[in-house]
Formats: sequence, C-alpha cells, structure tokens
Amino acid sequence: MDVKTKLANKTNYTNGRNSPIKYIVTHFTANNGDTAMGNCNYFQGANRNASAHYFVDENEIYQSVKDSDTAWHCGASKYYHPDCRNGNSIGIELCSRIDSNEKYYFKNPTVSNAVHLVKQLMRKYSITADRILRHYDVTRKVCPAPFVYDINDWENFKKKLTDDDTKRNEEMIERIKINVNGKEYAVNRILKDGKNFICLADMKQAGFDVGFNERTKVPSFGVSVSEDNIIIAGKDVTVHKILKSNENYIRLRDLKDILNIDYDEINKKVIVDVK
Repeated sequence: MDVKTKLANKTNYTNGRNSPIKYIVTHFTANNGDTAMGNCNYFQGANRNASAHYFVDENEIYQSVKDSDTAWHCGASKYYHPDCRNGNSIGIELCSRIDSNEKYYFKNPTVSNAVHLVKQLMRKYSITADRILRHYDVTRKVCPAPFVYDINDWENFKKKLTDDDTKRNEEMIERIKINVNGKEYAVNRILKDGKNFICLADMKQAGFDVGFNERTKVPSFGVSVSEDNIIIAGKDVTVHKILKSNENYIRLRDLKDILNIDYDEINKKVIVDVK
C-alpha cells in the first residue's frame, strides 16, 4: 500500500533527531470513525502540542511527520520503559471505532494496514519485533486501548509481524452492506492495496446471474453467461479478481463501464446501480 504524505505544522514536532531510530510505538486516535487524512489535516494546524509520524485507517496510510524528525507521541514526566523515547522512536496512530458497548476497537483492515506499515519500517531500520511497543509500555497511558484491554489482540498483532510471506499477504474478509438499485445487500469484501473486492456469489441475491466455467476456471457475471469469457451485462470486461476461500472477489471499480459505482461518504456505503 502506498503511503501518502500530508506533513504537520512545524510547531507540532522537533526538527531532526537526537538518536537513531530503535523503536516503533503504536497508539490509537481515541475517536470514532476518523480517518488518516483527517488526522493529518488536524495536525497541519499550529500548536497542537502532539504529533505522530503516521496515521492508519482501513483504507489509507498517511505520513504526518518525516521519519528523520521527532514526533511528540510518547513524551511523559515519568517513564516505565528504560530506553524508548520520542527521540529514538516512530509513532504510529491507528484510527479507532467505538462499538455499541462504548468500547474502542480497530477494524480488521486498519490492523492489516498497520501491520504492513510496521513491517516496512522494521525492515528499513532493522528493528526487531521486541522493539515494537504500545504507548502503554512506555508511559502506562492506556493507549492503544484495544491493545491494552485485550492482551490477546496485542499478541496477535505482534505475531503477524513475524509471519512468513504467505501469511503476510493474506487478506481479511469483512462483511459489509452495499446498495444495489435502491436495496441493501450484505456481501463479503476484501480490501487489498486500497481497492475493494466483493464476492461474486453474493451478487446472486441482488438478481444477477453468476456462474463459473469449471473447464476454463473463469467466472461470469451479468445478464448472460459465456462459456469462455467474462461477460458482464452482455459486455466483455477485464476485471481484477481474487480467489479467497473458494470464492471469487472482483474489484468494484472495474464494473464502472457497466454499472454506476459511487460511495456514500455520510453513510459509509457503496452504491451500485445498473445503467
């Protein structure tokens, strides 16, 4: 996943570093439904008295402070870690959500994106997994709350940092709702490299003809089904496809020539209408 850049106001961090990068410290934004870009926009304002190098949500990663500069993310009057400080660490904020029980949590794609980013930084700065910390480990602040209150979630996060390449590339399946011709349908989705892939079989409930050619191993989707080609609403279309758990996922954007694809920012839902 590409890391986008929207640098913070210079009043919110220290230019340069007083020590080489040795640690990565994870945090949470303590908000409900915020975005990486939104946080970067906030820190472009002056005198925020805090900062982080990166912000991560379920769709994007943004850098707010350069690695070569010192973000103000884990400073304190009292420390519980013998060595980790702002000057020798990188701070990463994960955008959070609040559930019906008023409990903070991270969406699975946010965690996956954070794992991806942390692994990149580990390789770049030769940081071992034992130097990946929570803000809590440095100052005892309850941050990131999902990883403090549920130690299993934190241990699972740490474990993913040392998974092999096969496990590292495994995508998370999430159940979402999409709007098709004015009706809502629940579908399985995979978010990969910032792109949405939905399970083709789930589109049957919306009245689409979905088939699969066992000989050519090619899925078909639309009004008619071809034995040899992908046909969507009677037209040949090239689509990006992921095979996951024996189900085919196709990239929504690839259907724009056939379907009206839009996104409702207010309700956070994909809107699909037949042209």
